[in-house]
Amino acid sequence: MSSWAQTLSRLDAFSKVDSTHQARTSSGGFLSVVVLLVMAFMVTSELRDFLQYQQTHEFAVDADVQQELQVNFAMTVAMPCPLMRVDVLDASGNRQNLDDGITMQAVSRRRAFTKLSGSHSAGLNGVADMHVHDIFAEAGRLRRVPGVREKGLAKPSSLASIGDLDDAACHIEGSVMVNKVAGLFHITAHGHAYGGAYVPSRMMNFTHHIDELSFGPLYPSLDNPLDNTLHVSDDHVSAFRYFISIVPTTYIDASTRHLSTNQYAVNEYYKPHSDLSDLGGKPPGIFLEYSFESVAVTVREHRGSIVAFAVRLCAAISGLFVTVGIAHSLFACFANAVSGRRARVSQGILDSKHATTVHMPATVVER
Repeated sequence: MSSWAQTLSRLDAFSKVDSTHQARTSSGGFLSVVVLLVMAFMVTSELRDFLQYQQTHEFAVDADVQQELQVNFAMTVAMPCPLMRVDVLDASGNRQNLDDGITMQAVSRRRAFTKLSGSHSAGLNGVADMHVHDIFAEAGRLRRVPGVREKGLAKPSSLASIGDLDDAACHIEGSVMVNKVAGLFHITAHGHAYGGAYVPSRMMNFTHHIDELSFGPLYPSLDNPLDNTLHVSDDHVSAFRYFISIVPTTYIDASTRHLSTNQYAVNEYYKPHSDLSDLGGKPPGIFLEYSFESVAVTVREHRGSIVAFAVRLCAAISGLFVTVGIAHSLFACFANAVSGRRARVSQGILDSKHATTVHMPATVVER
Protein backbone atom coordinates (compact mmCIF):
# COMPACT_ATOMS: atom_id res chain seq x y z
CA MET A 1 0.00 0.00 0.00
CA SER A 2 1.39 3.40 -0.95
CA SER A 3 2.10 6.09 1.60
CA TRP A 4 -0.79 8.15 0.21
CA ALA A 5 -3.20 5.27 0.71
CA GLN A 6 -1.84 4.63 4.19
CA THR A 7 -2.35 8.28 5.08
CA LEU A 8 -5.95 8.12 3.86
CA SER A 9 -6.59 4.90 5.80
CA ARG A 10 -5.43 6.58 9.01
CA LEU A 11 -7.89 9.40 8.34
CA ASP A 12 -10.78 6.98 7.73
CA ALA A 13 -13.69 8.10 9.93
CA PHE A 14 -15.76 5.12 8.81
CA SER A 15 -13.56 2.33 10.12
CA LYS A 16 -14.95 -1.17 9.70
CA VAL A 17 -15.35 -3.77 12.42
CA ASP A 18 -13.85 -7.11 11.54
CA SER A 19 -16.45 -9.80 10.98
CA THR A 20 -14.79 -12.06 13.57
CA HIS A 21 -15.65 -9.48 16.23
CA GLN A 22 -19.32 -9.19 15.24
CA ALA A 23 -22.03 -11.05 17.11
CA ARG A 24 -25.39 -11.70 15.46
CA THR A 25 -28.42 -12.04 17.73
CA SER A 26 -32.10 -12.73 17.22
CA SER A 27 -33.01 -9.37 18.76
CA GLY A 28 -30.75 -7.63 16.26
CA GLY A 29 -32.39 -9.48 13.39
CA PHE A 30 -35.87 -8.51 14.64
CA LEU A 31 -34.87 -4.86 14.92
CA SER A 32 -33.39 -4.99 11.41
CA VAL A 33 -36.75 -6.12 10.00
CA VAL A 34 -38.55 -3.39 11.94
CA VAL A 35 -36.07 -0.77 10.71
CA LEU A 36 -36.56 -1.84 7.09
CA LEU A 37 -40.36 -1.58 7.40
CA VAL A 38 -40.20 1.83 9.06
CA MET A 39 -37.65 2.98 6.48
CA ALA A 40 -39.95 1.95 3.63
CA PHE A 41 -42.81 3.91 5.21
CA MET A 42 -40.64 7.01 5.70
CA VAL A 43 -39.33 6.89 2.13
CA THR A 44 -42.89 6.55 0.79
CA SER A 45 -44.11 9.47 2.90
CA GLU A 46 -41.25 11.73 1.87
CA LEU A 47 -41.72 10.83 -1.80
CA ARG A 48 -45.45 11.55 -1.61
CA ASP A 49 -44.81 14.94 -0.01
CA PHE A 50 -42.21 15.75 -2.66
CA LEU A 51 -44.54 14.90 -5.55
CA GLN A 52 -47.36 17.02 -4.14
CA TYR A 53 -47.66 20.71 -5.01
CA GLN A 54 -46.87 23.22 -2.29
CA GLN A 55 -48.78 26.49 -1.95
CA THR A 56 -47.70 29.80 -0.47
CA HIS A 57 -49.99 32.74 0.22
CA GLU A 58 -48.80 36.32 -0.14
CA PHE A 59 -50.77 39.29 1.13
CA ALA A 60 -50.35 42.86 -0.07
CA VAL A 61 -52.31 46.07 -0.33
CA ASP A 62 -54.62 46.03 -3.34
CA ALA A 63 -53.05 48.46 -5.80
CA ASP A 64 -55.45 47.74 -8.66
CA VAL A 65 -56.93 50.97 -10.01
CA GLN A 66 -59.71 49.17 -11.87
CA GLN A 67 -62.84 51.33 -11.86
CA GLU A 68 -65.44 48.70 -12.68
CA LEU A 69 -66.05 45.07 -11.84
CA GLN A 70 -68.15 42.44 -13.57
CA VAL A 71 -70.82 40.67 -11.51
CA ASN A 72 -72.10 37.32 -12.81
CA PHE A 73 -75.29 35.83 -11.45
CA ALA A 74 -77.93 33.22 -12.18
CA MET A 75 -80.74 32.38 -9.80
CA THR A 76 -84.32 31.17 -9.73
CA VAL A 77 -86.89 32.96 -7.53
CA ALA A 78 -90.27 31.45 -6.67
CA MET A 79 -92.18 34.52 -7.92
CA PRO A 80 -93.56 35.54 -11.31
CA CYS A 81 -91.17 37.70 -13.34
CA PRO A 82 -93.56 40.67 -13.83
CA LEU A 83 -93.79 41.14 -10.05
CA MET A 84 -90.05 41.68 -9.50
CA ARG A 85 -87.33 44.16 -10.35
CA VAL A 86 -83.52 43.93 -10.11
CA ASP A 87 -81.37 46.92 -9.11
CA VAL A 88 -77.83 47.78 -8.06
CA LEU A 89 -77.16 50.70 -5.72
CA ASP A 90 -73.55 51.58 -4.86
CA ALA A 91 -71.91 53.76 -2.22
CA SER A 92 -71.38 56.60 -4.70
CA GLY A 93 -75.15 56.98 -5.07
CA ASN A 94 -75.30 55.47 -8.54
CA ARG A 95 -78.33 53.24 -9.11
CA GLN A 96 -78.85 50.88 -12.03
CA ASN A 97 -82.09 49.18 -12.89
CA LEU A 98 -81.10 45.91 -14.54
CA ASP A 99 -84.47 44.82 -15.88
CA ASP A 100 -83.47 45.80 -19.43
CA GLY A 101 -79.96 44.33 -19.27
CA ILE A 102 -80.59 40.84 -17.99
CA THR A 103 -82.72 37.84 -18.84
CA MET A 104 -85.83 37.15 -16.79
CA GLN A 105 -87.45 33.94 -17.97
CA ALA A 106 -90.68 32.43 -16.64
CA VAL A 107 -90.26 28.83 -15.47
CA SER A 108 -92.34 26.27 -13.62
CA ARG A 109 -91.76 26.51 -9.88
CA ARG A 110 -92.38 22.81 -9.28
CA ARG A 111 -90.13 21.77 -12.12
CA ALA A 112 -87.35 24.22 -11.22
CA PHE A 113 -87.15 23.41 -7.51
CA THR A 114 -87.82 19.67 -7.60
CA LYS A 115 -84.94 19.03 -10.02
CA LEU A 116 -82.38 20.62 -7.73
CA SER A 117 -79.66 18.24 -6.57
CA GLY A 118 -76.52 18.77 -4.56
CA SER A 119 -77.69 22.09 -3.12
CA HIS A 120 -76.16 23.16 0.16
CA SER A 121 -76.06 26.00 2.63
CA ALA A 122 -74.01 29.09 1.95
CA GLY A 123 -70.29 29.01 2.55
CA LEU A 124 -69.70 25.24 2.44
CA ASN A 125 -67.56 25.15 -0.67
CA GLY A 126 -65.37 27.39 -2.76
CA VAL A 127 -62.05 27.79 -4.49
CA ALA A 128 -60.30 28.29 -1.17
CA ASP A 129 -60.33 24.52 -0.66
CA MET A 130 -58.83 23.75 -4.09
CA HIS A 131 -55.22 23.50 -5.18
CA VAL A 132 -53.91 25.98 -7.73
CA HIS A 133 -53.48 23.39 -10.51
CA ASP A 134 -57.09 22.24 -9.91
CA ILE A 135 -58.30 25.84 -10.15
CA PHE A 136 -56.56 26.29 -13.52
CA ALA A 137 -58.07 23.02 -14.74
CA GLU A 138 -61.57 24.01 -13.66
CA ALA A 139 -61.21 27.52 -15.09
CA GLY A 140 -60.44 26.01 -18.49
CA ARG A 141 -63.58 23.91 -18.53
CA LEU A 142 -66.71 25.22 -20.22
CA ARG A 143 -69.30 23.90 -17.83
CA ARG A 144 -72.75 25.15 -18.66
CA VAL A 145 -74.30 27.30 -15.93
CA PRO A 146 -77.96 27.97 -16.73
CA GLY A 147 -78.28 31.35 -18.36
CA VAL A 148 -74.87 32.82 -17.57
CA ARG A 149 -73.14 34.03 -20.68
CA GLU A 150 -69.40 34.44 -20.83
CA LYS A 151 -69.24 37.75 -22.68
CA GLY A 152 -71.24 40.94 -22.42
CA LEU A 153 -74.70 41.43 -21.03
CA ALA A 154 -77.44 38.90 -21.30
CA LYS A 155 -80.10 39.91 -23.80
CA PRO A 156 -83.58 40.55 -22.37
CA SER A 157 -86.37 38.19 -23.21
CA SER A 158 -90.10 38.80 -23.36
CA LEU A 159 -91.90 38.31 -20.07
CA ALA A 160 -94.37 35.47 -20.05
CA SER A 161 -97.81 35.85 -18.56
CA ILE A 162 -98.16 34.89 -14.96
CA GLY A 163 -100.55 32.00 -15.52
CA ASP A 164 -100.79 29.73 -12.49
CA LEU A 165 -99.56 31.84 -9.56
CA ASP A 166 -98.79 28.81 -7.39
CA ASP A 167 -96.51 27.34 -10.07
CA ALA A 168 -94.92 30.56 -11.36
CA ALA A 169 -91.21 31.21 -10.88
CA CYS A 170 -88.59 33.36 -12.56
CA HIS A 171 -85.06 32.54 -13.66
CA ILE A 172 -82.86 35.65 -13.53
CA GLU A 173 -79.46 35.67 -15.18
CA GLY A 174 -76.84 37.99 -16.56
CA SER A 175 -73.45 39.67 -16.25
CA VAL A 176 -73.35 43.36 -15.41
CA MET A 177 -70.62 45.94 -14.82
CA VAL A 178 -70.72 47.82 -11.51
CA ASN A 179 -68.47 50.44 -9.95
CA LYS A 180 -65.70 48.96 -7.82
CA VAL A 181 -67.10 50.38 -4.60
CA ALA A 182 -69.33 48.93 -1.93
CA GLY A 183 -72.81 48.32 -3.24
CA LEU A 184 -76.12 46.54 -2.90
CA PHE A 185 -77.45 44.11 -5.50
CA HIS A 186 -81.11 43.49 -4.70
CA ILE A 187 -84.27 41.88 -6.02
CA THR A 188 -87.52 43.34 -4.73
CA ALA A 189 -91.22 43.29 -5.51
CA HIS A 190 -92.73 46.17 -7.46
CA GLY A 191 -94.14 48.99 -5.38
CA HIS A 192 -92.11 48.32 -2.22
CA ALA A 193 -88.53 49.59 -2.62
CA TYR A 194 -89.29 51.70 -5.71
CA GLY A 195 -92.27 52.86 -7.68
CA GLY A 196 -94.56 50.73 -9.78
CA ALA A 197 -97.70 48.70 -9.35
CA TYR A 198 -98.05 47.55 -5.76
CA VAL A 199 -97.62 43.79 -5.24
CA PRO A 200 -99.66 42.40 -2.33
CA SER A 201 -97.82 40.36 0.28
CA ARG A 202 -99.81 37.20 -0.49
CA MET A 203 -98.20 37.09 -3.95
CA MET A 204 -94.63 37.29 -2.61
CA ASN A 205 -92.34 34.31 -2.20
CA PHE A 206 -88.60 34.99 -2.10
CA THR A 207 -87.54 31.36 -1.89
CA HIS A 208 -84.61 31.17 -4.31
CA HIS A 209 -81.85 28.96 -5.62
CA ILE A 210 -78.53 30.58 -6.58
CA ASP A 211 -76.85 28.81 -9.49
CA GLU A 212 -73.95 31.24 -9.86
CA LEU A 213 -72.68 34.33 -8.10
CA SER A 214 -69.16 35.50 -8.88
CA PHE A 215 -67.20 38.72 -9.27
CA GLY A 216 -64.75 39.45 -12.05
CA PRO A 217 -64.15 37.36 -15.19
CA LEU A 218 -66.56 34.46 -15.41
CA TYR A 219 -65.11 30.99 -14.87
CA PRO A 220 -68.26 28.84 -14.78
CA SER A 221 -66.56 25.72 -13.43
CA LEU A 222 -65.08 27.43 -10.37
CA ASP A 223 -67.28 27.01 -7.32
CA ASN A 224 -67.99 29.96 -5.06
CA PRO A 225 -69.56 30.01 -1.59
CA LEU A 226 -73.06 30.86 -2.84
CA ASP A 227 -73.04 28.67 -5.96
CA ASN A 228 -75.72 25.97 -5.99
CA THR A 229 -77.33 27.08 -2.72
CA LEU A 230 -81.02 26.85 -1.86
CA HIS A 231 -82.71 29.35 0.47
CA VAL A 232 -86.31 28.74 1.53
CA SER A 233 -88.66 31.41 2.81
CA ASP A 234 -91.01 30.42 5.63
CA ASP A 235 -93.43 33.26 4.98
CA HIS A 236 -94.67 35.47 2.16
CA VAL A 237 -93.04 38.57 3.61
CA SER A 238 -89.35 37.97 4.19
CA ALA A 239 -85.94 39.48 3.55
CA PHE A 240 -82.76 37.58 2.73
CA ARG A 241 -79.57 39.52 3.36
CA TYR A 242 -76.08 38.44 2.34
CA PHE A 243 -73.02 40.36 3.52
CA ILE A 244 -70.22 39.65 1.05
CA SER A 245 -66.54 40.57 1.48
CA ILE A 246 -64.62 40.43 -1.81
CA VAL A 247 -60.87 39.78 -1.90
CA PRO A 248 -58.95 40.14 -5.21
CA THR A 249 -56.97 36.93 -5.75
CA THR A 250 -54.29 35.94 -8.24
CA TYR A 251 -53.28 32.31 -8.73
CA ILE A 252 -49.85 31.45 -10.15
CA ASP A 253 -49.20 27.81 -10.98
CA ALA A 254 -45.90 25.94 -11.23
CA SER A 255 -45.49 27.00 -14.88
CA THR A 256 -45.97 30.71 -13.89
CA ARG A 257 -49.39 31.01 -15.52
CA HIS A 258 -51.57 33.72 -13.94
CA LEU A 259 -55.29 33.56 -13.19
CA SER A 260 -56.94 36.67 -11.71
CA THR A 261 -60.29 36.37 -10.02
CA ASN A 262 -62.06 37.37 -6.80
CA GLN A 263 -62.76 35.26 -3.77
CA TYR A 264 -65.44 36.23 -1.32
CA ALA A 265 -66.70 35.32 2.11
CA VAL A 266 -70.39 35.59 2.95
CA ASN A 267 -72.58 35.89 6.02
CA GLU A 268 -76.26 35.18 5.60
CA TYR A 269 -79.10 36.74 7.57
CA TYR A 270 -82.74 35.73 7.28
CA LYS A 271 -85.75 36.34 9.47
CA PRO A 272 -89.34 35.57 8.49
CA HIS A 273 -92.02 38.19 9.11
CA SER A 274 -95.74 37.83 9.51
CA ASP A 275 -96.53 41.11 7.75
CA LEU A 276 -94.87 44.18 6.27
CA SER A 277 -94.94 46.09 9.57
CA ASP A 278 -92.40 43.63 11.04
CA LEU A 279 -89.76 44.77 8.55
CA GLY A 280 -89.44 48.17 10.20
CA GLY A 281 -89.93 50.08 6.97
CA LYS A 282 -87.44 47.95 5.03
CA PRO A 283 -88.76 46.25 1.89
CA PRO A 284 -88.91 42.46 1.52
CA GLY A 285 -86.63 40.87 -1.03
CA ILE A 286 -83.18 39.42 -1.68
CA PHE A 287 -80.29 41.75 -0.81
CA LEU A 288 -76.64 41.05 -1.58
CA GLU A 289 -74.52 43.70 0.10
CA TYR A 290 -70.94 43.53 -1.17
CA SER A 291 -67.77 45.36 -0.14
CA PHE A 292 -64.11 45.19 -1.20
CA GLU A 293 -61.24 44.36 1.10
CA SER A 294 -58.12 46.51 0.86
CA VAL A 295 -55.85 43.46 0.76
CA ALA A 296 -55.01 41.35 -2.30
CA VAL A 297 -53.97 37.71 -2.12
CA THR A 298 -51.48 35.93 -4.36
CA VAL A 299 -51.43 32.13 -4.21
CA ARG A 300 -48.29 30.56 -5.68
CA GLU A 301 -47.89 26.90 -6.46
CA HIS A 302 -44.49 25.20 -6.56
CA ARG A 303 -42.80 21.86 -6.11
CA GLY A 304 -40.22 21.09 -3.44
CA SER A 305 -36.50 21.15 -4.24
CA ILE A 306 -34.86 17.83 -5.13
CA VAL A 307 -31.91 18.82 -2.91
CA ALA A 308 -34.18 19.45 0.05
CA PHE A 309 -35.93 16.13 -0.62
CA ALA A 310 -32.58 14.27 -0.64
CA VAL A 311 -31.42 15.98 2.56
CA ARG A 312 -34.67 15.17 4.38
CA LEU A 313 -34.55 11.58 3.19
CA CYS A 314 -30.93 11.07 4.29
CA ALA A 315 -31.59 12.72 7.63
CA ALA A 316 -34.62 10.53 8.26
CA ILE A 317 -32.86 7.27 7.35
CA SER A 318 -29.64 8.03 9.23
CA GLY A 319 -31.55 9.28 12.25
CA LEU A 320 -33.56 6.08 12.28
CA PHE A 321 -30.42 3.92 12.20
CA VAL A 322 -28.69 5.90 14.94
CA THR A 323 -31.74 5.97 17.20
CA VAL A 324 -32.45 2.26 16.88
CA GLY A 325 -28.75 1.42 17.32
CA ILE A 326 -28.49 3.43 20.54
CA ALA A 327 -31.75 1.96 21.84
CA HIS A 328 -30.56 -1.57 21.08
CA SER A 329 -27.19 -0.97 22.80
CA LEU A 330 -28.85 0.45 25.91
CA PHE A 331 -31.27 -2.47 26.04
CA ALA A 332 -28.40 -4.96 25.67
CA CYS A 333 -26.41 -3.28 28.45
CA PHE A 334 -29.44 -3.27 30.72
CA ALA A 335 -30.18 -6.92 29.95
CA ASN A 336 -26.56 -7.94 30.60
CA ALA A 337 -26.49 -6.03 33.87
CA VAL A 338 -29.71 -7.65 35.06
CA SER A 339 -28.62 -11.16 34.04
CA GLY A 340 -25.20 -10.71 35.68
CA ARG A 341 -26.69 -9.58 38.97
CA ARG A 342 -29.09 -12.50 38.98
CA ALA A 343 -26.18 -14.91 38.43
CA ARG A 344 -24.28 -13.47 41.38
CA VAL A 345 -27.30 -13.64 43.66
CA SER A 346 -27.97 -17.27 42.77
CA GLN A 347 -24.46 -18.40 43.77
CA GLY A 348 -23.98 -19.90 47.29
CA ILE A 349 -20.94 -19.86 49.56
CA LEU A 350 -19.67 -23.17 48.24
CA ASP A 351 -20.01 -21.88 44.65
CA SER A 352 -17.77 -18.93 45.29
CA LYS A 353 -14.34 -18.97 43.75
CA HIS A 354 -12.98 -17.44 46.93
CA ALA A 355 -14.64 -19.85 49.34
CA THR A 356 -12.57 -20.23 52.55
CA THR A 357 -11.60 -23.68 53.72
CA VAL A 358 -12.40 -24.09 57.39
CA HIS A 359 -9.95 -26.30 59.27
CA MET A 360 -11.47 -27.88 62.36
CA PRO A 361 -9.08 -28.75 65.21
CA ALA A 362 -8.55 -32.44 65.71
CA THR A 363 -10.15 -33.92 68.77
CA VAL A 364 -7.81 -36.01 70.95
CA VAL A 365 -9.45 -38.90 72.71
CA GLU A 366 -7.64 -40.06 75.84
CA ARG A 367 -7.84 -43.62 76.80
